Amino acid sequence: MNFQEYEVIDFTCDESFQRYCLETDDRDVHFWKDWQAKHPEQQPAMQEARSIVMMLSAGQGNRLEQLKHLEDGIARYDLLQQALEEDQPPVVLRHWRVWKYAAILTGVLLLAGSSFLFFRHTPAAPEKPLVVNAGQDPRKTLVLPDGSSVILRQHSSLQLAPGFNKDNRYLTLTGEAFFDVTQNTQHPFVVHTTALDIKVLGTVFNVSAYTNSRQTETALFKGKIEVTLAGQPGQKIVLQPNQKLVTNAATPFVISPLDADPVSHKAREIAWVRNRLEIENEPLEVIAGKLEKWYGIRVVFADETVKHYRYSGTFESETILKALDALQLSYPFNFKMEQGEIIISK
Repeated sequence: MNFQEYEVIDFTCDESFQRYCLETDDRDVHFWKDWQAKHPEQQPAMQEARSIVMMLSAGQGNRLEQLKHLEDGIARYDLLQQALEEDQPPVVLRHWRVWKYAAILTGVLLLAGSSFLFFRHTPAAPEKPLVVNAGQDPRKTLVLPDGSSVILRQHSSLQLAPGFNKDNRYLTLTGEAFFDVTQNTQHPFVVHTTALDIKVLGTVFNVSAYTNSRQTETALFKGKIEVTLAGQPGQKIVLQPNQKLVTNAATPFVISPLDADPVSHKAREIAWVRNRLEIENEPLEVIAGKLEKWYGIRVVFADETVKHYRYSGTFESETILKALDALQLSYPFNFKMEQGEIIISK
């Protein structure tokens, strides 16, 4: 495919270019950044196409459906142009690409429901925060854009701030969640609740912050976190592993050791997350079904062969990503997170 012949609309309708604009696939991001550096003459067209993709993504409705309508419109325009070519004077035909581009942009404007001139000359609408709800699921696993894993408990919700993983890593929790955070020194990971804020660089911890409870609890298992109580920005409380901080209306805060079960010696604070998964020479297809049921995230296969790989092992309290990482060590396969599901391939 000769990308040097691409026009604005060609870039816009290219799925790889869309993923680059939306930063949903690192491979596409690296490819297009490298390609643009090698072909600076195409930079204006790429920037224009990027603006259109972002406008469609921010608009109402499904972006893929909008682009499908756009592609259909292009196809219909081409058919109309072919039918008219025999009757058009040469001076008009020489400019057909200009008129085609104008017609395509008109289609984009109709899909986006706004004026192109308005879009070009006024600030873009602010990005809306992304909200995820666990609903009735006992647990719902999320893989955030920065690679961090989150397990949401039933009836809990998570709201990502606009610009998450681009300008910041801020999110708001209502309910309870278990976090396994990837390191990024440029953008600290900050969890906001009504009672406190938690700042981390890379760690494993649990937060219980229900709106109908007067008590908020933060339990740390690995790494280090800094807690700031609401209304007390000057006071920073640093927790060490195996400590928890409890705050309520009666007392400012209390720091204590984690509550270990006397039999299993495991922390009670994450009993809702913990699961002992024992696998004895089972095919990956069966294992994926168990992981899907426990972690509340869909697992699909892009390759039939890999379904029959067999594994043995025992897992407890791992996130689904770490469980899959461990399985990879004995019989390699690939997996990725895409559109809210895990895709396993050979």
